[in-house]
Amino acid sequence: MRRPWKYWQFDPIQWWRWRHPRLWAGGGFDPHDSQEVTYYALLRLQGAARDVFMLSCIEALDYDQIGRHLALTISEVEAHLAAALYQIDTMVRFIERTRPRLDVG
Repeated sequence: MRRPWKYWQFDPIQWWRWRHPRLWAGGGFDPHDSQEVTYYALLRLQGAARDVFMLSCIEALDYDQIGRHLALTISEVEAHLAAALYQIDTMVRFIERTRPRLDVG
């Protein structure tokens, strides 16, 4: 037996969710709030890049301490941190480029 399709109430300000479903796979956020956008980009980091970024920026450890903690060389720590910064920058720029205008509606 087929389930009846329940339509989601369409809000014009949320059109970007249909166009870019991978952006809201991790939960909702306000694309006009830069703090929420940055937090979302941090949550999307994966693996060693996330670990190195958190230890460097949140815990304020230097590269040598991070390397000892994660069993990485200093050059690997630098590479993972650069990858994390690139991923965050790419995600934030993508969200800023695709977010809806505030005057819609």
